[in-house]
Amino acid sequence: MKVLKSNQLLGFFSIMSVVLLVVSFLITSTSYFNTKEINNLTSTCYESHGEVRIDIHNNLTSSYSFECEK
Repeated sequence: MKVLKSNQLLGFFSIMSVVLLVVSFLITSTSYFNTKEINNLTSTCYESHGEVRIDIHNNLTSSYSFECEK
Protein backbone atom coordinates (compact mmCIF):
# COMPACT_ATOMS: atom_id res chain seq x y z
CA MET A 1 0.00 0.00 0.00
CA LYS A 2 2.82 2.44 0.88
CA VAL A 3 4.64 1.66 -2.37
CA LEU A 4 1.52 2.46 -4.40
CA LYS A 5 1.06 5.80 -2.60
CA SER A 6 4.73 6.61 -3.05
CA ASN A 7 4.54 5.89 -6.79
CA GLN A 8 1.39 7.98 -7.11
CA LEU A 9 3.04 10.93 -5.36
CA LEU A 10 6.15 10.59 -7.50
CA GLY A 11 4.01 10.54 -10.66
CA PHE A 12 2.00 13.53 -9.49
CA PHE A 13 5.10 15.59 -8.71
CA SER A 14 6.68 14.60 -12.02
CA ILE A 15 3.63 15.75 -13.96
CA MET A 16 3.41 18.98 -11.98
CA SER A 17 7.10 19.69 -12.64
CA VAL A 18 6.60 19.26 -16.37
CA VAL A 19 3.50 21.47 -16.32
CA LEU A 20 5.37 24.20 -14.42
CA LEU A 21 8.29 24.04 -16.84
CA VAL A 22 5.98 24.31 -19.86
CA VAL A 23 4.03 27.22 -18.37
CA SER A 24 7.20 29.09 -17.42
CA PHE A 25 8.60 28.54 -20.93
CA LEU A 26 5.41 29.87 -22.52
CA ILE A 27 5.34 32.95 -20.29
CA THR A 28 9.02 33.64 -20.91
CA SER A 29 8.75 33.25 -24.67
CA THR A 30 5.63 35.45 -24.84
CA SER A 31 7.38 38.14 -22.83
CA TYR A 32 10.50 37.92 -25.00
CA PHE A 33 8.66 38.21 -28.30
CA ASN A 34 6.40 41.02 -27.05
CA THR A 35 9.48 42.93 -25.91
CA LYS A 36 11.14 42.43 -29.30
CA GLU A 37 7.97 43.62 -31.05
CA ILE A 38 7.72 46.69 -28.80
CA ASN A 39 11.34 47.59 -29.57
CA ASN A 40 10.75 47.18 -33.31
CA LEU A 41 7.55 49.25 -33.27
CA THR A 42 9.19 51.97 -31.18
CA SER A 43 12.23 52.30 -33.41
CA THR A 44 10.04 52.36 -36.55
CA CYS A 45 7.87 55.07 -35.02
CA TYR A 46 10.88 57.21 -34.09
CA GLU A 47 12.34 56.79 -37.59
CA SER A 48 9.13 58.23 -39.05
CA HIS A 49 9.33 61.15 -36.55
CA GLY A 50 6.37 59.98 -34.53
CA GLU A 51 5.61 60.07 -30.84
CA VAL A 52 5.29 56.72 -29.08
CA ARG A 53 2.41 55.99 -26.75
CA ILE A 54 2.63 52.61 -25.12
CA ASP A 55 0.73 51.10 -22.20
CA ILE A 56 2.08 47.92 -20.64
CA HIS A 57 -0.91 46.01 -19.25
CA ASN A 58 0.95 43.08 -17.68
CA ASN A 59 4.62 43.25 -16.66
CA LEU A 60 4.97 39.48 -16.54
CA THR A 61 3.95 38.83 -20.15
CA SER A 62 4.57 42.37 -21.47
CA SER A 63 1.10 42.59 -22.99
CA TYR A 64 0.66 46.12 -24.32
CA SER A 65 -1.19 48.75 -26.34
CA PHE A 66 0.85 50.76 -28.83
CA GLU A 67 0.23 54.00 -30.73
CA CYS A 68 2.50 56.04 -32.96
CA GLU A 69 1.22 59.62 -33.23
CA LYS A 70 2.63 61.88 -35.92
